[in-house]
Amino acid sequence: MTQSTELSSREWEVVNQLLEGKSNKEIAAALHISVRTVEFHLKNVYDKLQVSSRTELILKLGQSTVVDREEVAQNGDTSDSEPLAKSWKQAVSGIGKELGMQEFVTESARKGGETVTFFESIVLCLSKYAQFDGRASRSEFWWFALFVVLVTGALTYLSEAVASVFLIAVLLPLLAAGARRLQDAGRSPWYQLYLLVPVGGIVIMGFLWAEPPVDSLPEKTLSV
Repeated sequence: MTQSTELSSREWEVVNQLLEGKSNKEIAAALHISVRTVEFHLKNVYDKLQVSSRTELILKLGQSTVVDREEVAQNGDTSDSEPLAKSWKQAVSGIGKELGMQEFVTESARKGGETVTFFESIVLCLSKYAQFDGRASRSEFWWFALFVVLVTGALTYLSEAVASVFLIAVLLPLLAAGARRLQDAGRSPWYQLYLLVPVGGIVIMGFLWAEPPVDSLPEKTLSV
């Protein structure tokens, strides 16, 4: 773990809290600092460890822990094995919470300060496969739409039947993400009925899905 020494003591405190599966707000409360300060430290940690998300950070630190544990076992010293095992367990727990939709992703997406990555968008949309309420940033929706297009195209070369099964499987999460994207733009989810219009419908929806987010949602988003 040569890169670990680059982190300051405060950054390590933030990382240790993150490995326990805590959100930015919980880390801020535990360390008696502001959420913005937590985000600042995490950004520095990402840069130093050359990762782009909490998931990658947890995986990287988790892999380093496993390597350290194997070295200890080879030296015949097992006195530190329990703390290392606990750290690995915390890392795995952090990944589970990441896949369970921690609030940092949705909050950053709503603020527009940090965009959702390609893989984060897949996790987000599949985790919210049937959630039509709430909001979805442009990066969240369009990365997931790109994922659907790419996988469908690849599967089509193998078998059109397999591609059709995949499209049926992702239709619900795609429509749910589209509904949340419309609400994020201040539109009603029912605008997706334009998809029933041949050719022109998908063009109209492309413009609507690409609209910028609004600060607040209207009280009634289900009326066109």
